[in-house]
Amino acid sequence: MRRLEQGKQTSALELFDRALRSDPNEALALYGKGTLLAEEQITEQIALAMLNQAVQQTGLADRYRIRAFLRIAEIHAQRGQKDDALQNLSKISGTQKLADGVHARRVAAIYLKMKEKDRAREALTAYMETNAHDEETDFYLTRLYALELKDLKNAAKRCAQPDWQKSQLPRYLLACTKITASQGAYPAALNLIDLYMKKAGQAVTKDINDLRESINKKRGRFDVGDADF
Repeated sequence: MRRLEQGKQTSALELFDRALRSDPNEALALYGKGTLLAEEQITEQIALAMLNQAVQQTGLADRYRIRAFLRIAEIHAQRGQKDDALQNLSKISGTQKLADGVHARRVAAIYLKMKEKDRAREALTAYMETNAHDEETDFYLTRLYALELKDLKNAAKRCAQPDWQKSQLPRYLLACTKITASQGAYPAALNLIDLYMKKAGQAVTKDINDLRESINKKRGRFDVGDADF
């Protein structure tokens, strides 16, 4: 698996094929080859069969089992096979198994692809209850509120929670500035944009200065879009 994770796909595939010739049910080889084949649509059906076979093997480590279920669900979601996608997601739901923010965000993305916005929110919220330090997933949830659910009120509440002075993701300051201003909380929005400008230094553009001026004058539109996240 190390070669696959290092991006050495050709040599990894050779190792997986060798292992499967010795044992057609070798769990890690099934998972690894299935993952590689899933990258191309022409081999996607074979990949699906191999990943389904992999998750049936007791020897497959949980971290790979979760990734396999995720990839299977993604393939079904892309095909519009909602029931199959939901069935696989149900096998990895719950905070105990979603101990990785990347997994939590992938689960949410699959739900969103199937127009299951509330389920996406629930999955992220459940994960964040035990992983409050995960800023990336925290702001993914804020984005979901702002863009998918169109719930700027709750998005603004989430923007008020982080310690922005210590945040490792200052790029989200601008999005939260706009979200906060959209709710009429102009002093809080000014604090956010001033901190953003301080962190950005000489990189501050005219658009940012214009945004600050609009907030200061308490007028203008404060629309939030994909580009802000």
